[in-house]
Amino acid sequence: MRRIRGAIRAISVLLLAAFAGLILYVGYSVYTSSSRWLTSGYNARLTHAKRTVRMGNITDRNGLLLATTDQDGMRMYSADPALRRAVSQTVGDTMSMSGTGVETFHAQTLLGISGSLIDRTWQYLTGKEYTGEDIRLTIDAELTSYISGLFPEGKNGAVAVINYQTGEILSMVSKPDYDPQALVNRREGADENGSGYLNRCLQGQYAPGSVFKVITLAAALENLPNVQNEHFYCEAEQAFGDGTVSCYGHTKHGKLSLLQAFSESCNVSFAEIACALGSDLLAKTAEDAGFNDNFRFQDLILYESSMEKGDLPLYDLAWTGVGQGTTLVTPLHMAMIAGAVGAGGIMREPKLILQVTGEGGIPRIRTGGGIYRRAFSDSTARTLSDYMRYAVERGTGTKARISGYTVCGKTGSAEISNDKSVSTNAWFVGFVEDERHPYAIAAVVEQGGTGGSVAAPLAAKALKMAIERNG
Repeated sequence: MRRIRGAIRAISVLLLAAFAGLILYVGYSVYTSSSRWLTSGYNARLTHAKRTVRMGNITDRNGLLLATTDQDGMRMYSADPALRRAVSQTVGDTMSMSGTGVETFHAQTLLGISGSLIDRTWQYLTGKEYTGEDIRLTIDAELTSYISGLFPEGKNGAVAVINYQTGEILSMVSKPDYDPQALVNRREGADENGSGYLNRCLQGQYAPGSVFKVITLAAALENLPNVQNEHFYCEAEQAFGDGTVSCYGHTKHGKLSLLQAFSESCNVSFAEIACALGSDLLAKTAEDAGFNDNFRFQDLILYESSMEKGDLPLYDLAWTGVGQGTTLVTPLHMAMIAGAVGAGGIMREPKLILQVTGEGGIPRIRTGGGIYRRAFSDSTARTLSDYMRYAVERGTGTKARISGYTVCGKTGSAEISNDKSVSTNAWFVGFVEDERHPYAIAAVVEQGGTGGSVAAPLAAKALKMAIERNG
């Protein structure tokens, strides 16, 4: 009998432990994924609301109408086809084809489900048609349309522009794009390329290539004493473990200071630095800047940027230090990293919603854009700024210069094939060193070639227009 009672107690404890584990798992899932569940196309409440509620308007930061509902209940988007397509993944569509778009991710607000009780009561008492709340975005739609037009013909990629002091997203461009109005009207050709619904700024996980050297440099500054006084020797390639690391175009850089190695984007030098650091210290600096984090932001879904951890073989560690291998990053996260350098090491949470307005035109207070984390120490950020400034003034990023302003940045040319049969992805990340125009950018052109010749001039034009449009 004692054995039976003991067995029953043991089973009871196991059942209670399993139940507690289930409760914890459900709680964690609700905390991390509730926004995704609530905006799912399978949410019956949202489906019903879309049939009975007049959806609110979406405007850009300047009040330009991007989405509205006409008298017949039809959802309408901007009459300008180029602008409509440029903001398509940011605004989204009523069919939730772009799952990260405002029409889907903030459907509860647009349908009034998350609105105030006062608004609902007032509409009920007055007998007015129940309408959702209006959303004003942080983006500048005309700036976004301009940047979209800068892309080389037939090339895909992404550009993210943020205010690194406030976290506000001024522009997100993702190519290819699509036409949300064609979806509403059931026309063919909404997404001619088959991948236009993907917001590459938020969901595109790219090999960073040499723009990752910002992270490797930060790790060296924080962990390798006297590294700024060291010199490196580049003979175009060098053996590391079981393989070889070579510089882009098989360039032989010769003797280099750390500043020169960064500005000339020497792979051999940064492979040496990564191996001197070791995988743990390199990974710690990357994680301080947000890698391997499950981003949980109020205004948007941002996919994880990842970097392999653990005891890496020397060859893999060497390539990791120059942004190749298994490391992946999203363009918006890369813009946040560049912005953190400009902001003295402070990385802001990205902010997409500027204002929510309910019945009577009374704005609802929006939070967001607060401090996400300290990515770098203040002294490290200052040195990174110096190095990035030099890279634009005299290094591979000279085509990112803007007359009358100081631009700090880093180019990248990320390999996406083992045999180099496919052109590299062209990268540029950087920021304007100006208190009046604290703008950071990340631009990637898929199979565009070199970052210095393709992404850097694109970024310069984008930043110049952002400055002009905001005084």
